[in-house]
Amino acid sequence: MLRIAPIQKMAPVQKMAPSIVMGVLLSVLPVAAQQPAESIDQAKRLLRQAHAISLQAESLQQYTEVIRLCEQVSSLALTEDLDEYERKLRSWAHNQRGEYYHERASSSLEAGRHTVAAQMDDQALREFETAIELNPDYWKALHNRGVSRAVKRQWDQAHQDFNRVVELKPDYVHGWFNRGEVRMQQERFAEAADDYSRAIELDPEDAVAAKRRGNAYLQLREFQHALSDLDRAVKLAPDDADALVDRAEVQRRLARWQAAADDYSQAIYLDNQLGRAYQGAAWLMATCPDSKMRNTDLALRAARQASELLGPEDYRGPATMAAALAQAGDFAKATELQNEAIQLAPPDRLDDLQQRLEKFQQQQPYREP
Repeated sequence: MLRIAPIQKMAPVQKMAPSIVMGVLLSVLPVAAQQPAESIDQAKRLLRQAHAISLQAESLQQYTEVIRLCEQVSSLALTEDLDEYERKLRSWAHNQRGEYYHERASSSLEAGRHTVAAQMDDQALREFETAIELNPDYWKALHNRGVSRAVKRQWDQAHQDFNRVVELKPDYVHGWFNRGEVRMQQERFAEAADDYSRAIELDPEDAVAAKRRGNAYLQLREFQHALSDLDRAVKLAPDDADALVDRAEVQRRLARWQAAADDYSQAIYLDNQLGRAYQGAAWLMATCPDSKMRNTDLALRAARQASELLGPEDYRGPATMAAALAQAGDFAKATELQNEAIQLAPPDRLDDLQQRLEKFQQQQPYREP
């Protein structure tokens, strides 16, 4: 199942404002003949204040104060260099406010406050937009806008932003990683694998990038490459239950049934609330072509747990329970649940689900090819 990974390591708060050395800038800039000296002096004083706040800023109020001071400067007659510095500093502060709102959105979503999360996401995007208007080549704001657009499933726009990020900052690992995430959603799996490869080159210890490249190879049906990457991911992060489930999916494609069962079991041990681990285990025990791996009672128990954890809107719950019931010989109930799964499933899953339904209607259990 394709998914956007949790927002990958949004760039940390920069304690330094833009790269111009403020003290040097304000002490040596010549006063242009056409600019009133008092206007220049006032601008320098305000920018010194804004710069000092930026060095310690960690709160929304401090970022807002930097913006307020810069806006005062922007109304004055300035030299070209002062104008550029003011815009970069204000851009920086808007980006920081955007990161603040993004973090608020994430915490609100985790707490189930979806309306608040959506409002915070909208505000974050507006801040990043403003930062980019002020400084079009600010790679960090471009990256963050790309993340915000991806959260809103605006894949093409997010892709454009990450293109600019990897152009402006090719050594920034998360630019490559997040473009890979977007390309996965666009079903551009080979290109996504290339992006994850660049991320791994920059950070060989990045277990998540290895896992996601493995997912890309799985979609490309390059199962040995997928297995190699997921072995790497599990080695780097042995407590990652999701990586174990991903590897189990590849083991199944390679007909390595016992290895798949072991991975599902370990994933459940690590996270007994991971619905997809129960779903995969139930599926294996209900549909495996190797009779030694099938276990009807355990398949039914795991399928019930999967349905409970995945929730009523996830088609995989009733589809897996239907397969387990068919294995148990209850074809009437299996047919009922399979029809329910068909009503819930995305369009790209309907053909497979329909084929299974026909088997159940013919009083036949489903066996994985």
